Amino acid sequence: MKQFKISFLKWLVISLICIYFGFMVGKFKQDILQHKVQSLALDVESLTLENTQLTERLNLTQAEYQSEKQVHKVLEEDNLALNNALDASNNKLYFYEQVVAPELSKAGLNIYSFDVTAGEEQGTWLFELVLMQGQKGRHDLKGNVEITFASADDNKKVTLKELKSSFESSFKFKYFQHLKGSFTLPEDANIDQVFIVAEADGSKWNHSQRIEKIYDWKNFIEDGATTLEELATQSE
Repeated sequence: MKQFKISFLKWLVISLICIYFGFMVGKFKQDILQHKVQSLALDVESLTLENTQLTERLNLTQAEYQSEKQVHKVLEEDNLALNNALDASNNKLYFYEQVVAPELSKAGLNIYSFDVTAGEEQGTWLFELVLMQGQKGRHDLKGNVEITFASADDNKKVTLKELKSSFESSFKFKYFQHLKGSFTLPEDANIDQVFIVAEADGSKWNHSQRIEKIYDWKNFIEDGATTLEELATQSE
């Protein structure tokens, strides 16, 4: 009986020791976990602060970029407007130089320019034809202009008079004249080229004259109706 009590006490002491060590180990692990949690909390706080700062810097950079982009766009638009104004001024200067100095231009009747722009209605076009006279001792030139639209594939042709148009084909001028009008092409029209023929009547001061120019309508349409290019004629 005495030996049983001693064994029981040993077992109890050992159990208490094991329980104590288990408690201490658990407390140690808990302290480690608490330390890790505190460390992670500090990391989260630091990362949150860094993220906020980076976000502010990003927003500032984007704002500066948008501002510079807007300024750059305005500068591009101003530059384009100035270039267009300069081109228009140069064209006017070149035109009037030929008016006041006929030796600079081709002698006699000349088709200076032919410009076409799209109208408000589908298939409707506005045009301006500029005729000029490049010779000394100029007198009035009288005559007529014929504008013809032609297809290169089937050789079909239609004149401006045959279309729904507003155009006065006769001219009379001493220096230059602007002929303006509009026309409407049929929806199924297959136009490749535009022929312009200007004929001046003969007089006691001038002999009769005829001049022809051809313009590339097909590429004009394919290019978005921006540039009506003059083509070389057989006489050239």
